Amino acid sequence: AAVAVAAVVGFVETKPILGLLLAPLKKAGEDPTKILRFLGVVDPFSVQLQIGLLTGIVLSLPAVLYFIGEFLLPALTAIERRAVLPIFSAGALLFLLGGFFSYAGLLPQTLRFFVLYSRNLGVETQWTLPNYLDFVIQMVVGFGLAFELPLVVVLLTYFGILRVELLRRYRRHAIVVILVAAACITPTSDPFTLFLLTAPMYLLYELSVWIAAGIERKRSRQLYPSAPPPALTPDLKRDKPAL
Repeated sequence: AAVAVAAVVGFVETKPILGLLLAPLKKAGEDPTKILRFLGVVDPFSVQLQIGLLTGIVLSLPAVLYFIGEFLLPALTAIERRAVLPIFSAGALLFLLGGFFSYAGLLPQTLRFFVLYSRNLGVETQWTLPNYLDFVIQMVVGFGLAFELPLVVVLLTYFGILRVELLRRYRRHAIVVILVAAACITPTSDPFTLFLLTAPMYLLYELSVWIAAGIERKRSRQLYPSAPPPALTPDLKRDKPAL
């Protein structure tokens, strides 16, 4: 019901939302009316439905997460309940940071790159609006999911599933996994877009290793605290010379 109500709002307010989605192309220095086209008869209606559904999912997400939390919280322990809010807050913040990084920083540069690439080949740039929206949405969502990597690594380290030594030892393997994951997330197969996602993901991996190392050091201090200095026994006190 929450998704349906929010989708109706998105369907009615399609024009301002579409303006937000076209902003990266305008920031790249291009006029959307000259580059984007509709080719199908029902494409305008399909695009409006797509924007309405996407808006409904985004706007209703807090309510959906709240309902899921109400269902799961009774089955959690007190310690797990205290950890739910920080975990969800950190996950939402990382997703928003990744999406904003893609939307405001990388998308305009990526679109500008492909426009210039087409012109260097002597081909006029003409994209369909559905294709453009798919590209923008996949880039924003893909970067948002990629920025969840530190949270996943930290949680696995916190629960003892991963160790920092293992993360450092298999760093080269992690680079290969990051490349494969970036290739699956990015909507295109070109090396430029792949690099734009791989580089931040690797930096986030190194950040995850650094945070996980801090968690392990803190846990070691809690498990093996430094022993206090031994107290003087009565015999040692008698043998101590008087000042």
